Amino acid sequence: MPTYRVLVRGKFDRPSPATREKLLAGAGSDDLAGQLFSEEGALTYSHHLGGFSYRVAVDVPAGEDATQQAHDQAQLMAMELLEREGYPYRDLTVGSTCLDDIRARRR
Repeated sequence: MPTYRVLVRGKFDRPSPATREKLLAGAGSDDLAGQLFSEEGALTYSHHLGGFSYRVAVDVPAGEDATQQAHDQAQLMAMELLEREGYPYRDLTVGSTCLDDIRARRR
Protein backbone atom coordinates (compact mmCIF):
# COMPACT_ATOMS: atom_id res chain seq x y z
CA MET A 1 0.00 0.00 0.00
CA PRO A 2 1.51 3.31 -1.03
CA THR A 3 1.80 6.08 1.54
CA TYR A 4 0.93 9.63 0.56
CA ARG A 5 1.79 12.87 2.31
CA VAL A 6 -1.24 15.04 1.68
CA LEU A 7 -1.59 18.77 2.21
CA VAL A 8 -5.12 20.18 2.36
CA ARG A 9 -5.22 23.98 2.24
CA GLY A 10 -8.16 26.27 2.74
CA LYS A 11 -9.42 29.53 4.18
CA PHE A 12 -11.44 30.26 7.26
CA ASP A 13 -14.87 31.54 6.22
CA ARG A 14 -15.80 34.51 8.44
CA PRO A 15 -15.52 32.88 11.87
CA SER A 16 -17.73 34.31 14.61
CA PRO A 17 -16.06 36.29 17.41
CA ALA A 18 -16.25 33.24 19.72
CA THR A 19 -14.71 31.01 17.06
CA ARG A 20 -11.98 33.58 16.36
CA GLU A 21 -11.16 33.62 20.06
CA LYS A 22 -10.97 29.81 20.10
CA LEU A 23 -8.75 29.79 17.00
CA LEU A 24 -6.44 32.49 18.36
CA ALA A 25 -5.99 30.55 21.59
CA GLY A 26 -4.43 27.71 19.61
CA ALA A 27 -2.67 29.72 16.89
CA GLY A 28 1.03 29.99 16.32
CA SER A 29 2.30 27.29 18.62
CA ASP A 30 5.91 26.68 17.73
CA ASP A 31 5.57 22.92 18.15
CA LEU A 32 7.48 21.45 15.20
CA ALA A 33 5.75 18.08 15.60
CA GLY A 34 2.45 19.75 14.76
CA GLN A 35 3.78 20.66 11.33
CA LEU A 36 4.88 17.17 10.33
CA PHE A 37 2.82 14.67 8.38
CA SER A 38 1.26 12.06 10.68
CA GLU A 39 -1.57 9.53 10.50
CA GLU A 40 -3.67 11.69 12.84
CA GLY A 41 -3.12 14.84 10.81
CA ALA A 42 -2.22 18.32 11.99
CA LEU A 43 -4.06 21.60 11.46
CA THR A 44 -1.81 24.67 11.31
CA TYR A 45 -2.59 28.35 10.80
CA SER A 46 -1.25 31.76 11.75
CA HIS A 47 -2.61 34.53 13.97
CA HIS A 48 -4.15 36.44 11.06
CA LEU A 49 -6.61 33.53 10.53
CA GLY A 50 -6.61 33.82 6.75
CA GLY A 51 -5.68 30.38 5.57
CA PHE A 52 -4.86 27.04 7.12
CA SER A 53 -3.20 23.79 6.17
CA TYR A 54 -3.96 20.25 7.25
CA ARG A 55 -1.08 17.81 6.85
CA VAL A 56 -1.68 14.07 7.00
CA ALA A 57 -0.05 10.80 5.93
CA VAL A 58 -2.47 8.28 4.45
CA ASP A 59 -2.07 4.72 3.20
CA VAL A 60 -4.30 3.69 0.29
CA PRO A 61 -4.54 0.51 -1.82
CA ALA A 62 -2.34 0.53 -4.90
CA GLY A 63 -4.10 1.15 -8.18
CA GLU A 64 -4.89 3.67 -10.87
CA ASP A 65 -6.92 5.87 -8.56
CA ALA A 66 -4.61 5.72 -5.51
CA THR A 67 -3.81 9.44 -5.68
CA GLN A 68 -7.49 10.37 -5.89
CA GLN A 69 -8.29 8.06 -2.97
CA ALA A 70 -5.54 9.68 -0.90
CA HIS A 71 -6.88 13.16 -1.75
CA ASP A 72 -10.46 12.18 -0.92
CA GLN A 73 -9.49 10.55 2.38
CA ALA A 74 -7.36 13.51 3.50
CA GLN A 75 -9.98 16.07 2.48
CA LEU A 76 -12.65 14.16 4.38
CA MET A 77 -10.42 14.01 7.47
CA ALA A 78 -9.79 17.77 7.27
CA MET A 79 -13.49 18.55 6.84
CA GLU A 80 -14.44 16.31 9.77
CA LEU A 81 -11.90 18.04 12.02
CA LEU A 82 -12.99 21.53 10.98
CA GLU A 83 -16.68 20.73 11.45
CA ARG A 84 -16.09 18.98 14.79
CA GLU A 85 -14.27 22.07 16.07
CA GLY A 86 -16.86 24.44 14.61
CA TYR A 87 -14.42 26.19 12.26
CA PRO A 88 -16.13 27.56 9.12
CA TYR A 89 -14.05 26.98 5.98
CA ARG A 90 -14.00 27.42 2.20
CA ASP A 91 -11.80 27.00 -0.87
CA LEU A 92 -10.20 23.64 -0.05
CA THR A 93 -7.39 22.48 -2.32
CA VAL A 94 -5.47 19.22 -2.06
CA GLY A 95 -1.94 18.28 -3.08
CA SER A 96 0.10 15.18 -2.35
CA THR A 97 3.35 13.32 -2.75
CA CYS A 98 3.57 9.54 -2.96
CA LEU A 99 6.49 8.39 -0.81
CA ASP A 100 7.00 5.41 -3.11
CA ASP A 101 7.88 7.85 -5.92
CA ILE A 102 10.64 9.60 -3.98
CA ARG A 103 14.12 8.53 -4.95
CA ALA A 104 17.12 9.05 -2.71
CA ARG A 105 19.93 10.87 -4.46
CA ARG A 106 23.30 9.29 -3.84
CA ARG A 107 26.49 11.29 -3.88
